Amino acid sequence: MMKFGLGLGVCALCAAFCHPANAQGTGEGPVRGTLNLNPPGMTLHLADRYHLLPNDVDSSADNVAAPDTDAYDSHDAKDGAGKGEVRPPKITDVPPWEVSGMCEAGKLDSKACRFHWWPALREQTQYLLIETGWNLATNTHVYDATTHGHWFQNWINSVDGFKFSRWNDANPISDDYVGHPMMGAITMYIFIQNYPRGMSIEAQNTKEYWHSRLWGLLWSTIYSTEWKLGPISEASFGNTGRTTYFDKNAGKKTNGTGTVGLVVTPLGGWVWTLGEDFVDLHLIRAADAKTTNPLFLFVMGFANPCRSFANLMRFKAPWYRDSRPVRPHRTWPTFTDALASP
Repeated sequence: MMKFGLGLGVCALCAAFCHPANAQGTGEGPVRGTLNLNPPGMTLHLADRYHLLPNDVDSSADNVAAPDTDAYDSHDAKDGAGKGEVRPPKITDVPPWEVSGMCEAGKLDSKACRFHWWPALREQTQYLLIETGWNLATNTHVYDATTHGHWFQNWINSVDGFKFSRWNDANPISDDYVGHPMMGAITMYIFIQNYPRGMSIEAQNTKEYWHSRLWGLLWSTIYSTEWKLGPISEASFGNTGRTTYFDKNAGKKTNGTGTVGLVVTPLGGWVWTLGEDFVDLHLIRAADAKTTNPLFLFVMGFANPCRSFANLMRFKAPWYRDSRPVRPHRTWPTFTDALASP
């Protein structure tokens, strides 16, 4: 698991670095009319579409037009609504770093502020298939156990043989207490980045922050159980728990199961996530505010490895943040550019 994470992480980070169009808010070509700072050819979801950066707008300038109160008139309203009725803005009409606050204040459509199930399930499934594929490709025991015998019956027998009364599963300590917490943290970030009420909240002692992270803990707990016992799991692909063998490292007989993975993956992942949130707020935030160098941002991604990997699952650059704009290039269009455009 550790080798898999490091190997795939390096390859994916290099791919993101070599294709800066996947970075947050990258524009291309001359800007005309309404600004759209999103890279072309990407599937956008949640709050990826926004027009102007707050830092680019001088609120005291005379040339900044007052907000148009009729921006959301009857053509966006429900059938039968009166002409000129103001509707709440859509989640795609505001910068992502404002989404959580606007959801909490009731300024966004309530449906848009709900958890986004399909993107989250898609990203989680991608991660599950990557883990399972890695085990099949690199572990001959897993491949042989999966491809021989009756698959469904072997899976049921493996689940039946799981030792819930035992803590240790005979895996290396690095797997149980480093690799599994990282897996749990990646899963938590997949939940958070699809939960509008918590996606743009940085580390802080508030009800909203803890609420989002506790929901992420529940999501991670469910995934951890699936990974151990579900239809796409160590029990179904590899048949962990079906047979007993003597483990030289543990010095005793084992079938490779124990509750350590079920407990440490979500709880350790929760602690790991809080740690990455703290590092992001007090280290990475200050660093990415002073540089636009993609190489530096790429290296800084290793200080938040689980968040970086979760970003890749939604086809974002590792340094992307929902809580703030991160500028990987010096050629960003500005509000002045928009005013100067014909």
